[in-house]
Amino acid sequence: MDEIKTNEIYEEEVQTEENALNNDELKSAIETQLSRIRRQSMLLGFQVACHSVLEKIVATTSKQGKITMNDYKRLVKDIDQFARTGISRKVNTDGETEIIEEEISTAETVQN
Repeated sequence: MDEIKTNEIYEEEVQTEENALNNDELKSAIETQLSRIRRQSMLLGFQVACHSVLEKIVATTSKQGKITMNDYKRLVKDIDQFARTGISRKVNTDGETEIIEEEISTAETVQN
């Protein structure tokens, strides 16, 4: 009778050790997948930012007629504002972005 109880206890210990290994393997697999997703999302964000800048450049350079120095200055100012806006936003732990108060007030005063 005592042998049966000891075997049951031993089997439970072995099962918990196996579960611990499985949990470690599971954690490492999840961490690997999360790092891949982070890399993919960073790459996607980088591609979108580069695409936006490229569209601004193409829109300026494809204008009919002569492109003046003021056109290039406007382009640089537009790209500068685009980059500063992206850099100034902070990301919460929930993944939501915080918009700075200055950004809201300047967005309302800009006239198109």
